[in-house]
Amino acid sequence: MLFLTYWELNEDIPAQERIAAAKKLTSSGYFPAKEIKLLRWDLTPDNWGIVLIEADNALAVTHALNSWRMALPGTFKLTKTAPAVPMIEGMPAFQKTLEEVAAL
Repeated sequence: MLFLTYWELNEDIPAQERIAAAKKLTSSGYFPAKEIKLLRWDLTPDNWGIVLIEADNALAVTHALNSWRMALPGTFKLTKTAPAVPMIEGMPAFQKTLEEVAAL
């Protein structure tokens, strides 16, 4: 199952602290955790980004995000996570729902 997380970094946290936390988590192999497959991890010039994770359940994704929160409290200003479906797979399901609702 795919999970997409939108995140915004807290700019009140010094960049040196964010980099140190990132090095700690990634060099130790703690992130990405074994129970997830990290498909994308993108950062924008405005300090927000996304991660696209494949995992069997939401708890694995929660663990991945919480590892950042615990390594550096306050690291995120905001996160939003939800299950995701590639559009190419979702469109037929959307079309079917549209047809079913129209037939009511």
